[in-house]
Amino acid sequence: MADFAATGGCLCGQVRFGLIGPLPPVGFCHCSKCRRVSGTGSNAVMNLRGERLVWISGEAERSTFEFDDGWGNTFCSRCGCPTPRQIGGRWFVPAGSLDADPGPAVAGHIWVGANPSWSRICDDAPQFEEGPPR
Repeated sequence: MADFAATGGCLCGQVRFGLIGPLPPVGFCHCSKCRRVSGTGSNAVMNLRGERLVWISGEAERSTFEFDDGWGNTFCSRCGCPTPRQIGGRWFVPAGSLDADPGPAVAGHIWVGANPSWSRICDDAPQFEEGPPR
């Protein structure tokens, strides 16, 4: 088995994965779609190159919901937990799906203009009213 920097999975344990190499910082999206899929004020993800995620089990047991614009959510087909989603050659890994706190820094917050009044941003990471800068 690989020497993982972190491991993670879903609630029921059907989906398991490992992350290789130094972990990237966590990014937060506060748009209405990400709030709905997470059930809270933002969606926290880590963005990794494709070769840095290794499936331990359950890769084929995931389902994806996707809008016409390409936004979507990939989740465990049994328990519904968000799981890593591949977009192009990158993986978007839900930070909350990790087994332990690996301690990555916060990269920033996007779509903060859509952040609800009951959700507070309590760090000094960069904030962007809409999407990330190009």
